[in-house]
Amino acid sequence: MLVLTSNGLRAFARLRFVAFSWMMLTGLLPAASVAQTKPLPEATRRANLEAQLTEMEQAFMKEDFEAYADFMHPDVLRVAGGADVLAKQLRQGMEQLSAQGGKVSKVSHGAPSRIVGADRELQCTVPQTTEFQLAAATKTTQSTLLAVSSDGGQHWAFLDTNGKDWETVRRLVPSLSREIELPGRKQ
Repeated sequence: MLVLTSNGLRAFARLRFVAFSWMMLTGLLPAASVAQTKPLPEATRRANLEAQLTEMEQAFMKEDFEAYADFMHPDVLRVAGGADVLAKQLRQGMEQLSAQGGKVSKVSHGAPSRIVGADRELQCTVPQTTEFQLAAATKTTQSTLLAVSSDGGQHWAFLDTNGKDWETVRRLVPSLSREIELPGRKQ
């Protein structure tokens, strides 16, 4: 059994410091531990964005609202009271629509806007189309999603800006770039 006195503890601490310093100087520690990660190429950011938009739309169409909520911007979840509360609200809304003989028949998105950097985030907008079947009629709504990535484009979170002007969205997402164009914002 090893017993260290106070002098022994100080010596051990110095030894650890010297060993760590030597490893840093000689490059024995992995470079990733001291280097920043490289930014993702634009094509990879866009591919991740497209894939996650499609996953989110599929989750909505399958009525997997727990998975759908995972794609929501943290501020949306905060305002809703959490992912579980949001999923419950969405489920209730779909049940009400179904009780009236309606259903969502399609959710799709268009081409994302230019991705801009703002306050250590990436942001862009994405047009979204939702088709509803109401009795014998089909209704189509258009909205604009704000897509935000806080990890360089690896993962994206979304906020539906439908019915909200730029200033309203900025109050919810203070980091919203002035370069982001939303319906209702006059340049």
